Amino acid sequence: MNFFRQMTKKEAINWRKGAILGFYTYMLLLFINFICSLTLGNEPFTSVFIFWIGLVVAFGYEFFLNVKSKRK
Repeated sequence: MNFFRQMTKKEAINWRKGAILGFYTYMLLLFINFICSLTLGNEPFTSVFIFWIGLVVAFGYEFFLNVKSKRK
């Protein structure tokens, strides 16, 4: 007996898209932090904030794409 069901091909594609967007979100926020650290001497975002925003973006975008594809 499986506890988790298998993802459909479309859900797997949507997860990859969400993970990629989450990764780019991490990179953008870390770049902003780095530039502000160099120029201003302080970082505008905490590590916890960057972590959670990246996760929310990745899972939120995946959820949005799954809902959108199920409506079609």
